[in-house]
Amino acid sequence: MKLRTGLMSMMAAGTAALAAAPAAAAGFFLQEQSVKASGRAFAGEAAMADDVSVMFYNPAGMTHLDGAQAAAGLYAIMPKARVSDTGTSAAIGPFTGIPVGGLAEEQGFSPQPAGYLYAAMPVSDALWMGLAVTVPFGLKDDYKDDYWGRYDSTKSEVMVVEIAPTIAYQITPQVSLGANIGFQRSTAKLISAIPNPLDPSGPSAASDGSFAVDGDDWSIGFTLGVLVKASERMRIGISYRSAVDHRLKGEARTDFLGSVTEQDVAADLNLPEVISAAVAYDVTPTVTLLGQVNYYGWDRFAEIRLELEDGSELVSAENFRNTWGVSLGVQVKATEDWTLRSGIEYDETPTIDEFRSTRIPDADRLWLAVGASYNVTDHLTIDLSYVHMFKKTEPINRTNPFPLLATTVETVGSTDTSSNVVGVGVRGRF
Repeated sequence: MKLRTGLMSMMAAGTAALAAAPAAAAGFFLQEQSVKASGRAFAGEAAMADDVSVMFYNPAGMTHLDGAQAAAGLYAIMPKARVSDTGTSAAIGPFTGIPVGGLAEEQGFSPQPAGYLYAAMPVSDALWMGLAVTVPFGLKDDYKDDYWGRYDSTKSEVMVVEIAPTIAYQITPQVSLGANIGFQRSTAKLISAIPNPLDPSGPSAASDGSFAVDGDDWSIGFTLGVLVKASERMRIGISYRSAVDHRLKGEARTDFLGSVTEQDVAADLNLPEVISAAVAYDVTPTVTLLGQVNYYGWDRFAEIRLELEDGSELVSAENFRNTWGVSLGVQVKATEDWTLRSGIEYDETPTIDEFRSTRIPDADRLWLAVGASYNVTDHLTIDLSYVHMFKKTEPINRTNPFPLLATTVETVGSTDTSSNVVGVGVRGRF
């Protein structure tokens, strides 16, 4: 009863951390599922297996835990993605090169929270079970209605919450296997402006209409993992997070020239598979070197296709590409109560120059991370992390057609992206 009460209390303590979608991600996949992992730039997470958050990165790692554990964490994700106009124009009928006006620069991202919850316990010496509640995918941007890219997007929200019962089994002292089933709840909301071709002064936020869609869905994915203790000092981990297909259904609302119409809408959200390979090597009993390589199957996210009740379709090409990420890190047990860590990660963006949008103004990123853990008691540990993503500038190129209005908007600009992420976590051992 004491064990059960302790685990439930830890889970409840972090519930508020899952209240909002994060604003920054690799593409829109979120690695930020462990403050401890963030402090080493997610290096070696599929192999480290030193706390309960390993369930997200490699479920096989549960068998290396030293008893029942629970964890909760909260992030403050503070992205900067300034988008700037470099030549956006509209074509209305035979007339081309018409300026769209509006704010020439805009910062559509604001600080957002993110978080996680974990609990795991041994069923026997070899068998473990656990539960993870995470947000593996998230995106949120909200621009002013009169900025230059409004015909591409003014607001985007995507959040995927995953509840994952997890199991792991130690086959031999050297080899463990793990798996989970991820029950995913996806929600999305997209808004953009509609140009008024009848406005004699040309496109203007004052005469614009708006188009908004929202939808949600439940779907199921899975994660498989293997962890090998290659020697007394080395652990090697491999994990596979499956692709997941969501069929979002909801409502589309058009507000234009004083008329409002609403109809049902459906759209597919195809999330990528993620394959990770990692190594953790104990140089000494207090110093561990870490490395990890991740592969993301982002080419499944080729388009946003809105299927409307009236039989029409609206298609926005995304043409994401498959990408790689690599990270290196180190962890040092400085004293009996303090553990320090640091890492570096390079992560490719799945967006390409010809199709990058204001909705997902992503860029290649280089992360530097530091972190620390403090053992408050034998049963309670506090984790802290700080991560900085260095600034990178990339072009934005979108063709936004409005065929029924004989209008096409060429959205041309650039994005300057950087980010700071601060994390605080708590872990309990029972």
